[in-house]
Amino acid sequence: MDVLSRRNFLKVVGLAGTAAATGCSSESARHLISYVNAPEDIVPGEATWYATTCRECPAGCGMIAKNRDGRVIKVEGNPLHPVNRGKLCARGQASLHGLYNPDRFHGPLKRDGKGLLQSISWEEGEGLLAGKLTELKGAEESGRVVFMTELITGSLKSLIHQWVSEMGSGSHLIYEALAYESLRAANRIVFGEEKIPSYRIEGADFLVSFGAGFLETWLSNVEYAREFAAFRDPAKGRAGYFVYVGPRKSLTAANADSCLLVRPGDEYLVALGMLRVILEENRGRAIEQAWLKSVEKAVASFPLAEVAARTGIEKETIRKLARQFVQAERPLAMAEGLSCTSPHATETAVATNLLCALHPKSRELIDFDHPSALSDAVKASEVKMLIEKMREGKIEVLLLYNVNPLFTLPAAWELGEAFKKVPLVVSFSSWPDETTEFAHLILPAHTPLESWGDYSPREGITGHLQPVMENLFPSKHPGDILIEVAKRANAGPAFPWVDFREFLLQTWKARLEKGQPGLAFEPAWLKMLQRGGTWSLAGSEPSARSLNPSFRFDFPRVPPSGNRGPSPTSLVTYPTIQFYDGREANRPWIQELPDPITQVVWGGWVEIHPDTARELGLTMGDLVLISTAHGALEVPVLPIDTVPPDTMAIPFGQGHKAFGRYASDLPANPLSLFPPDVEPLSGGVQSLSGPVKVARKEGKFLIAHTDGSRDQQGRELIQEISLEKYKRSKRAGEKPALDLPLPQGYDPAKDFYPPHPPKAYRWCMIVDLDRCIGCGACVVACYAENNLAVVGREQILRQREMSWIRVERYFSGEDSSKLGFLPMLCQHCENAPCESVCPVSAPSHNPEGLNIQVYNRCIGTRDCSQNDPYKVRRFNFFTYTHPFPLDLQLNPDVTVRQKGVMEKCSFCIQRIVAAKIKARDEGRKVKDGDFTTACAQTCPTNALIFGSLLDPASRVSQLIRDPRAYQVLRDLNTKPAAIYLKRVTREL
Repeated sequence: MDVLSRRNFLKVVGLAGTAAATGCSSESARHLISYVNAPEDIVPGEATWYATTCRECPAGCGMIAKNRDGRVIKVEGNPLHPVNRGKLCARGQASLHGLYNPDRFHGPLKRDGKGLLQSISWEEGEGLLAGKLTELKGAEESGRVVFMTELITGSLKSLIHQWVSEMGSGSHLIYEALAYESLRAANRIVFGEEKIPSYRIEGADFLVSFGAGFLETWLSNVEYAREFAAFRDPAKGRAGYFVYVGPRKSLTAANADSCLLVRPGDEYLVALGMLRVILEENRGRAIEQAWLKSVEKAVASFPLAEVAARTGIEKETIRKLARQFVQAERPLAMAEGLSCTSPHATETAVATNLLCALHPKSRELIDFDHPSALSDAVKASEVKMLIEKMREGKIEVLLLYNVNPLFTLPAAWELGEAFKKVPLVVSFSSWPDETTEFAHLILPAHTPLESWGDYSPREGITGHLQPVMENLFPSKHPGDILIEVAKRANAGPAFPWVDFREFLLQTWKARLEKGQPGLAFEPAWLKMLQRGGTWSLAGSEPSARSLNPSFRFDFPRVPPSGNRGPSPTSLVTYPTIQFYDGREANRPWIQELPDPITQVVWGGWVEIHPDTARELGLTMGDLVLISTAHGALEVPVLPIDTVPPDTMAIPFGQGHKAFGRYASDLPANPLSLFPPDVEPLSGGVQSLSGPVKVARKEGKFLIAHTDGSRDQQGRELIQEISLEKYKRSKRAGEKPALDLPLPQGYDPAKDFYPPHPPKAYRWCMIVDLDRCIGCGACVVACYAENNLAVVGREQILRQREMSWIRVERYFSGEDSSKLGFLPMLCQHCENAPCESVCPVSAPSHNPEGLNIQVYNRCIGTRDCSQNDPYKVRRFNFFTYTHPFPLDLQLNPDVTVRQKGVMEKCSFCIQRIVAAKIKARDEGRKVKDGDFTTACAQTCPTNALIFGSLLDPASRVSQLIRDPRAYQVLRDLNTKPAAIYLKRVTREL
C-alpha cells in the first residue's frame, strides 16, 4: 500500500469535507475537480507549450506560449525561428497584457442615436453589416467599401482581397504608421527596387547608423540586436566599430562607440560629407564610371567646409569617418527612412545608400532577395487620398482591423471629421481606442494569441499562428466574421468554408501539394504547427545588389551656416522601444517599464538640454506649450543631456484619449504639431521642419521616473576596458580579481562569518555589459514570470516600484557624452548584509547559495532593505490587485505577495526546482543549459548567462575567469553571485 503523505492526506481531508458540506452533488463535483473530460493535450498542473507568432509589431518573431490549466501564463521566444532564435523584446513579453486586457470588448456593440454603445448579438451585428453590403451591390459606382488593416500576409490577406472584391469591388489598404516610405523611395532611386531589404549587421565590421534605431523599433529590432551583439563580440575577435549620427542620444546611439549629434534633418549632410571625401581621394573606383559621375554630380555642391559649418561636426572627424568606412572590409551604413521623424529622411536614405553603393562588400550586406513584408504597406499619401474620398462622401463602408489612424496620423489631417462623412464605420478592434470612438459598429476580433493564421515577416519565412488558449470573451476571428457576413450578403458560393480555420487548412494543403506533390498533408501540417512555421535558410547569402543605371538625384543645398543658439527651436520626434507607434500603451507592464534613456514611466515628456532649461527657468515637470503653425500641445519638461541646446525631443506613443484605463489622459502626442502635408519624395508623413515655439504654462505634471542618480558618484559601478587592453590580458592569461561566492573565496584575514559550503549547485548570474543594450526585455519577462505587481504612476512617484530587476542608466564623461547601462538584481551574496539584520530570519541562505525570502516569516521591518547596498529589495506597501482577467495570467508556481512583505529576485527558484525534479526523475544532475531564468531567456543579446559555479564545464564557470569579470561594490566583501563583465571600448 502506498504511503499517504501529510500533504496528500490534507488534500483528501479537505476535499472530502467540502464534498460533504455541499451534499456530494454533481454540481459540487464539477467545481471540485477540473477537467473531468480534459483535452488530450492538457494535463492538470502541467504546462503545455504552443508555438505561434508574435504580432506586436511587423517583425514577426516566433513565439511559444506556456499554457497551464487552460490559461496562458508566459510567452517566450521560439528557439527554432530564424528571426529571433528564442528571444523576445519587452513588447513581445507584454503581449499577454493584450490577451488579458481588462478593457477588452465583451461582445459586439452598436452605437445608438445618442452616440452610446449598446450590446448586441453576433447575429444582429453581422446582419447589419451584411445588409449594408447587400444594398451597395446594386450601386452603379464601385469601390465604396474599404478595408484598412495592419500589416497582414498569407491566408488572411488572400481572404480579405477576395472578400472586398465580392463586396462591391472594394479595396484593401495595409496601413502601418511606421511604413518607412523614405527608405523604400531611396532604395528605388539608388538600387532600382522600391522594397525594404534585410540588413546583415552580423556580417559587417564597421557600422554607421544615420538615425536608424535598429536596437529599438527599426524593422526587426530583436533580430538586429542579436546580430549587433555578434558584430562586436570580443570573445570571438570581433572588433566592430559603430558610429551613430542623429539629433538625439537614443538607445541605439547610447550603444555606439561614437555618437555625433546634429540638428534634425542634417544627417544627410554628414553622409554627403563622407561621400565627398571618398570621391576626392579616389576611393570609390569599384563601380562603373558613368554611375560614379552621377554620384559626383550629386555631391558637387557640398564642400566639406560648408558641411562641417552647418552640422557642427569637425572636418577632420568627417574625413576620418569616411576613410575608416572605405578601409573596412565589410562596412555597412543604414538610415532610419521615416519621414515623420526627420525633415530630410529620403535625402538621408539616398546618401546612405550611395555610401554602400561605393563599396561592393557593403552591398552584399543588403538583402533584397528576402524583402520585408513592410514593403507592401501603403504610403501615407494613399491614406490621405482615402481621407479625401471619405470627406467627399465617396466611401460608404469603412472597415478597420488592428489600426488606429486617428492616433497615428497628424491631427491636421482632420481624420475625425472625415469619419463623420462615412455612413458605416465598422471596427474589429479588441479594445477601445481613438478610432473606435467613431465606429458605428464594433465586431471585436480575437487577439493574436487566440487566433489561427500565418504571417511572413519577409520572403522565405512564414510563421504560423494558432490559438494558445480558448478565447476569453465572445470575440471572433476576423476571417470568421468575413465568411459569415459574406454568406448573409448572398455571396455564399464564393465562401464555402465553415470558418477561417478551414480556409487556412485548404490554402496550405494546396500550397504543399503544389510544392511537394504526394506529401501527406496532416503530418506535415502538424509538424509546421509544432515548429512554429516553415522557412528555408538554404541559399540565403545575398550577392552584391546592382545599381540603378538611371540614377539621378538633386540634394537640397546646404543652408547658410550659423551658430547653434541657446533657444530650442528644433523638435525631433521618435518611436520608443516600449510603445512602438502607440499600440502598446494600453499594456500596464509597458507603462511601468522605465524608458531606457530617460527612465520615465507612466507619461510623456519633452527632452530639453539642462543648460537651456536653466536659461528658460524650467525645472522637471514644468508644463510648457509647444506650438507650430498647425497645432499645439502641453507637455512636461524633462531636462536631460540627450539633446543639444537648440533641440527638443518628444516620443511617440503617449497622449491617448480613449485607449483604456492604462493609457488614457497621459501626455502627449506630438502628431498634433505636424503639418497636413505628405513628403513629396516618398509619400510619407511630412515631419516638422520649421521652428517651434515654447511657452511656459501654469502648473506641473510630476514626472514619474525610477533613476536615483544620473551618474555613478565615483563608485565605478559600470567598468570599462579598452579592446586592446582586453586582448593583451587574454594573451597574458590574466585572471580577474574576484571574491568568489564559494568556500575558496573566503579569507580568514577579512571574513568574520564562516563560508556556506554549497551542496550540489552554487547558482550564479553573469551580466555581460558589452552585450547589454539596455532594452528592458528582462524587466518585463521578470514581471510575467514572478507575478510582480504593477503599482501605477502614483506609487512610482513615491519611489515604490516593484520590479525585481532594473536596468540602471548612468551618464559619464566630462560633458555627459556617454551613456552606460547596468542590469541590477539581487546579487545573492555569500555574505548577504540583509540576512544578518532581520529579526525573524526571513532572508536566509539556502544550501545552493541563494538568498531566499521566506514570505510568511517576514514581518515588514524593512531592516534588510536598509542594509542592502544594492537597493534591490522591494516592500509591498499594499496588497496589489490584478483586475480580471489580468489575474488569470498569474504564475501558479510563484506566491502572490501581500502587503507588509519584502520581496526581491529569487533567480527564478521555481524554474530551478522544476529542473531539479526533471533531472532527478532522469537519474542525473541538472546540466548547464537545461533551463535558465526568465530574464536570461528573453535577452535579445544573450547579455545574461545563468548557471552553477560547481559545474566546471558551465559557461558561468568559464566566464568568471575572463579578464573582464568584476563584482559591483566588491570592496564591501559581500561576495555577490552576480558577476559582471566589463564593457569594451573601441577606438576609431
